[in-house]
Formats: sequence, C-alpha cells, structure tokens
Amino acid sequence: MRSTRRASLTAGLMAAALGLTAACTAAEAQVSTPETRATDQRAIDLAAQRAMWLDDRTIALDTSTTEGRSYELLISSEGDIEASGSGVDGAEEVLRLTPAGEMDEALAETNRRYAHYETFTVSRSVGATEVAPRTKDIVEALRGQLVVVESDADGAVLQATGVQTAGALDAVYADAVDEELGLTWKNSRPELAVWAPTARTVELELYSSPDAEPTVHRMTYDKKTGVWSVKGKKDWKDQFYTYRVEVWHPESGDVETHSVTDPYSVSLAADSTHSQIIDLEDPALQPEGWEELDKPEAVDPTAAQIWEVHVRDFSAADETIDEDLRGTYRAFTVSDSTSVGHLGDLAEAGLTHVHLLPTFDIGTIPEVEQRSPDCDLPGFAPDSPEQQACIGEVRADDAYNWGYDPLHFNVPEGSYATEPDGAQRILEYREMVQSLNEQGLLVVNDVVYNHTHASGLGEKSVFDRIVPGYYHRLDEAGVVERSTCCDNTAPEHAMFGKFIVESAELWAEQYRIDGMRFDLMGHHPKENILAVQEAVEEIDPGFLIYGEGWDFGEVAGDALFEQASQMNMGGTGIGTFNDRLRDAAHGGGPFDQDPRRQGFGTGLWTQDNGSGLTGDEDQQLAELLHATDLVRIGLVGNLAEYPLTTADGETVTGSELDYNGAPAGYTEQPGEAVTYVDAHDNEILFDLLAHKLDHDVTGEDRARMQAVNLSLAVLSQGTGFVTAGSELMRSKSLDRDSYDSGDWFNAIRWQCGAAQEFGDSTNGFGIGLPPAWTTEDKWPWAEETLNAVEAPTCEEIEFSRDRHLEQLQIAHSTGAFSLGSYEEVAERVAFPLQGQGESGVITMTIDMTGLDDAFEQVTVVINPTPEAVEQTVEERAGAEMALHPVLVDSVDDAFVEAGFDAATGTLTAPARATTVFVE
Repeated sequence: MRSTRRASLTAGLMAAALGLTAACTAAEAQVSTPETRATDQRAIDLAAQRAMWLDDRTIALDTSTTEGRSYELLISSEGDIEASGSGVDGAEEVLRLTPAGEMDEALAETNRRYAHYETFTVSRSVGATEVAPRTKDIVEALRGQLVVVESDADGAVLQATGVQTAGALDAVYADAVDEELGLTWKNSRPELAVWAPTARTVELELYSSPDAEPTVHRMTYDKKTGVWSVKGKKDWKDQFYTYRVEVWHPESGDVETHSVTDPYSVSLAADSTHSQIIDLEDPALQPEGWEELDKPEAVDPTAAQIWEVHVRDFSAADETIDEDLRGTYRAFTVSDSTSVGHLGDLAEAGLTHVHLLPTFDIGTIPEVEQRSPDCDLPGFAPDSPEQQACIGEVRADDAYNWGYDPLHFNVPEGSYATEPDGAQRILEYREMVQSLNEQGLLVVNDVVYNHTHASGLGEKSVFDRIVPGYYHRLDEAGVVERSTCCDNTAPEHAMFGKFIVESAELWAEQYRIDGMRFDLMGHHPKENILAVQEAVEEIDPGFLIYGEGWDFGEVAGDALFEQASQMNMGGTGIGTFNDRLRDAAHGGGPFDQDPRRQGFGTGLWTQDNGSGLTGDEDQQLAELLHATDLVRIGLVGNLAEYPLTTADGETVTGSELDYNGAPAGYTEQPGEAVTYVDAHDNEILFDLLAHKLDHDVTGEDRARMQAVNLSLAVLSQGTGFVTAGSELMRSKSLDRDSYDSGDWFNAIRWQCGAAQEFGDSTNGFGIGLPPAWTTEDKWPWAEETLNAVEAPTCEEIEFSRDRHLEQLQIAHSTGAFSLGSYEEVAERVAFPLQGQGESGVITMTIDMTGLDDAFEQVTVVINPTPEAVEQTVEERAGAEMALHPVLVDSVDDAFVEAGFDAATGTLTAPARATTVFVE
C-alpha cells in the first residue's frame, strides 16, 4: 500500500510513516472491562455492539460471570430500543438467552478474538417452555435493532449492548454463496441480483441517463438466500441504475432509505454516480483482434521480471504522446512514443510483466472536474517549499492519487480513460492490455480488497449501505477497524470472500490480465487467497499472484485466522515481498527518522557518509557482515531451509538467520519471494542513494550504484521487481510517500529535462522540498541533500538505463537465475567465500552442469565498494571462465578491468558493479 509495515508499529507511527491524514489513524474504541461492568453505568451503551451473534442459535458476550444473572435479546424493527432510568425500554420482542458455557471448538476457531467469551443459546418462549426460535423469527430479528441485556437477580441492568451479526448472517443465508450476483445476461436480457438479507425492501432505479429521473422496478426477494433480483428487458442495455435500499443502519440507529450503486458494478457513469447495464461480451467494447489475442507465454515466478508503474506516471510527462492521451490507458498503445519504445526495449531485454498500480474505480480521483496547480512550479528553487505548497492546495481535487482507495472493485478507473462516462473505459483498458501483450509483456493488476474508501452512511459507502455491519471488520465494540489506515474489510465473512474470488475471476476473464498483486495480503485469510488462486488458475494456469505479506494490526499473529502473511505462504506458490534483502541493501528500515543509515548497497563501512548512525568502524563492519548474509539469503529466494555459512563461520538455515528478531528465510520455494530494492512506497532508489551515499560520490558512480542495487532483484532466484524509472535514475525529489503528490513529483521525465511543463530537472531531483503532508519531518536532511547532490546528466541516465538492460539480458540468457525449486537452488547455488570474512562483496557460484543451458558454470561477483576486488574461488582453478558476453560489450568501460586467472581461480571485478562470469 502506501508504505511497508511491520507488526511492531504503533498506530501513530504507522499513520506518520504512511503519510496519511488524521482521518486514517486507527480508531480507538472505549471498551469496559468485565470487572467494571457490574458497577459502571456506562456499560449500558446501545450504540456499541459488544455482543456477537455467531450462528443461528449462539450469541457470545464478554462477561465476568453468569451466576445469578439473566440474559435477554431485545428486538425492535424500527430501532426504538433506548436506555431509560429504569433500564432499557422499547423492545417489540424479547428472546431468551440461556448460558451455554465456553465456546465450542469449531466456533472458537472461526471467532478467535472472542473465543474467551461466554456463549448463550437463543430461544423463544411458548407458554412455559423455551424452544428454538423459528427461522423466520431470526430473519426478522436480523433486520432490526438488537440489544443484549444482562441483568442481576433483582432485575437491575448490568450491561446492555448492541449485537454484531455477521456470523448469524453467514449461517442463516449459507446458500447465498452459490448464488450468481451482479449483472448477468440471459437470452439478451439483463438480470440483476444483490445480496441484501437485512433490507426491508430493495427496488431498482433505472435511468436513461445519469441526469434523468428514474423509473422504479420491484425486485423479488429470496428468503432462503437473502438475494433480491429483477429480470430486465432488452432495451435496458446501456441504461444506468442504482438500488433503492430500505434498511436499519446501526450508525444512525434508524431505518434508512438511500440510493446506492451496485457493489458488483461492471460499468459506471462518470464520477461513479450510477452503475450501468452493459454486456462485457459486446463486440463494441472489444478492440479489434481481442478474441484472437495471442497472449505471451506464462513464465515461472522465478523467471518473472516485473516493472511496477502508475498509469499517469507512465505518460504524463511524455511529450511524444498527444496531450489528450497523456496519463491514460491509451498512452500504452502509442507505439512510436518514447515511453512505449522504452517498454519495448525492456521487453526485448527480458522484462516479462508490467504491474499497474490500482486501476479499479478509485474513490479519491475526480473524473470530470479536476484542478491543476495554479503557479509556476518550474520557477521555484530546487530546495523550495513552494512547489509542494502549491500542489497541496489542489491535491484533493486534482487528477492524481496512487489509488489505494477502492470504490467499485470490478470497473476500470474512469479518470484514466479519454471519456469517463459509461463503457469507454472498458474498451480502452482492453486496448492497453492488448498493446502490452503484443509487446510480449504480461499484465499484473494491483488489487486492494483489504479496505474500502468508506463505510457507514457516507456518499461513497457502497457495501455498508446495503448490508450494514457485514462487509467490514469490526472491533470488540462494533467500530470499523482501520489498521490499514482505511475502513478494513472482512474477507473472512463468506459473502465478501465470495466477492473477492469472483472479482478476480472477472478481471482474469474479461480483461485478460495475467496476475494480481494483493495489497496488504496479510489482512486476508490464507484460505481466501488460496481460493482466488484456484479460481484464476482454472482460467489461466500461469496466473501470477503475489502480495504484501506484512503481519500487523488486529489480525497480527493469526489472531483472527490463519493469515496470508509472509510466514504462512511458504509452499503455496504465492509470492510475498522480501523486506529482508531490501533493508539489508538499504541499511536501516523504511521508518528510520534519519534517512542516512547505510547498508550493503549504500556504502556501509566501505565509504562512510559521516552520519555516525552505525557507530565506529568495528560496529559498521559487524553490521555490514550481517547485512551481507541477509543479501545472500535474499539472492536464493529467502529459502527457509537453505544452508548458509554466515560471515562469522556458523552454518545455519535461512530460517535460523536473524532479521530483526524474525527468521530471514521464510519461503519453501524461491518463487515465493518477490525481490526488490524499491517500489512505489518509500523513497525511490535514486533518492535513497542520494541520502545514504557519501555526497562526494560522482554522478557516474551513482549510476553504477543504481545498477548494483537493481542487480540484487534482477539476478536473484526470486521474482525480480523494479519500480518504473529506477533504471532511468528517476527521482521524486526525496518524497518518501508520493501517493497524493501530483504529477509534478511523480511523473517519469522521459525527455531528460526537455519537457517545458515539468521544468529542467533531468530525472525529477531538485524540484522542491518533498510534500509536508508526508515528509516534513525529513526536511532538514532533504534540504542538505538537495543542495549537496546534483541531478544526473542525460548521459548518466542513459548509462544507467543501458546497464539495467544488460542485467535483464544476462538474467534472460540463462536459467542460472531462475532455477525454479528449492532442490535445484540448494544443490547448485553456493557462496564459496562465505564465512571467510568477505567484507561488503558477495561471490555466488551457480552450477548448471547437466541442464540444457547456454553455460555450465556461472559466477557472480557483487561489488558495491569503491575499489576493484580480487576474489579467489579455488574450485574454479583450471576452469575456462570468461566475462559474460553481454558485459564484453558493456556500456561501462570498467568491465575492461574484469578478468579471470585460471591458475588460481581468481576473479577480478571492477568497483561498484555486478560482474558475471560464465563457462
């Protein structure tokens, strides 16, 4: 999402680290303890929902004892229950709750957070007998206000609270998971279905245009499934619609009637005001050749090389594209543009996937009325605060946001289309996918099912205005969890888990995407992600899935369910981002207050930057040696069982190597690690090096260090991942969280300072202090760095680009960097100089004997130090090793120094370079 996270972060630190507004900080629910409830009148809190209806007969409540107490479930269809001087009044019906003791094992497993609660059996009175409530009694109860009351032997109310009902809804309407929801077509006629089991009524509002008055159509309710449906007419095609929903809502405590778009929408009016009835199979929505599209062959995750890009960043500053196409899906189809030509070069060199930042319907980007900064941005000084201040005035209403604010999950974002109103966005999205595929590139969608843009009764709340309290994860008091810094969803609930799977299927089938990157995947149950994997692989067996496996928030440590987190995804074939190698290469971590801490790839010990953050030389060396071990285990895909001899001579497995108190190795197969040194989150690589490298390092050597760091991703056994423009030394002027920083800080400057609108910075460095709303606490270091470091020359940018292409070519030329399995990696990859005090340099050998490959032996020397090195590998003595053919003709003349002495097995490798030798 907006930044990498760890479980140890506090809510406040996380909010600061992610650069979010105060509205995104974690909500703090006031929860009474059992010990205080008997005497604390605040325990009568009907706005809270501290009781849990877990299945059709079981309610759970946190109480200190049930001895001498009685329990009731109060029901009001109109929300009339209220606290009074004598207790709680206004119920239309009362059901008895009989204490049933501890939660049984099955319920405790699916309700881990509440496993210690007391359980109660719901019953109704028939004369003097208590019997099970009828299904219709439960159905009606779930449609209104519910209050659980705990009273003492004298009838005095000790506790009264609202009820969370997701578990009961899943139990009562279990058959709904098999229903076909959303828009379907039968005999050229549309049918619409929405799950709204607690609604009193649902009607379809049909509009000839978004501005027209609607005609209202009755919908049929299925009592068994909770689904409302309507069969339409042929002439409904291309018309717009909303659902008129009448439902009791806990936010207001009243019955609400509102018009809401379809959560299963497949097309929308501009600004997402209305859903639209369209047929995704309509030839008019398919580019020419769509049905016959020859997809690129799928690649193994270990051979995948991913380029992560935002739709606007890709073309906003490309002057070789017509202005009305810049920042759009169609920019990817302009074959003679600089940006598309660059993609072609990457693909030819070995790039396999383009990862698009969120392209579903986004809640924070206006699609019609957009503002632009009203000032001369290029006219301000390189370290001025004026640029960010000017952008800050319009950022809520401009065309830019990363887009991690989902409004409708199944519709392409309209602001990236040339026409946001209606189905044009669908056609243009498919044109983009087709164009990328025709270049030999597979397409990955960045998906964000872990939260929504809004909940409750807000205008941009969709799910929660249809089934209040169900689709979002609530805390113990019924408050929506916000550990994602937005309104957390609940994929553990059956109908949202179903929605996610079907949404993934839609994108795979209808848009023919080739992979998904799951934002904050650790907030999903592992079971949910595996269900997605199974579903999409039936459509496309080579579908690539990876995500952020961070373990934090209310789900941390499998507190609610087995998470799809780093430590749990081994053996699934699903990748997670590898923060171990990233942090070791950088030095420190993404949440350091001082950004200058050095690491393996930024000069630690070998070229101290004078910050003093890593202590004296001995402390620096110790830290470097451990960082080197972490990089080594990262190069083999963070395999948990890979045997590694550490710098101090101890042999350990990957899982025994320490990373901030956690295992460094956590995968079962190398393709389960996504190896990267930068992404859209945090500082981009050039900016990180600007902070961390000694300021005296020349521009040419900065370009070399750029290539060395990128080689750690490209030449690893895991999935290689690079953010767009890092091969061009792209900068964001030290902005560490540019999610809302506009085109000015984010655009890739393809014309190397020649685009008038974007000033004369060659790469985006020195275009002002980074935005205060995310990075003001780093301004003291930013001011120093912006004045001490120069933006690269166009020649240095071209050099960096060509070195990256060379590294892609090397990875593509041999299977040595994509062996594919733990067994092959463990048998063939070695670090022969490990445990010999190898300081700041890594030598890696890969034995390709017996494989159908261009080479029998591959040896890699990664040398980020400022001096050439000689590495003696005795096992290579007598071999016929030579520089990799790609490097023989390298743009970097330093490789002329590279050599191999067969008599001793000594390899000579130039400074600040990753050198590959082959036999």
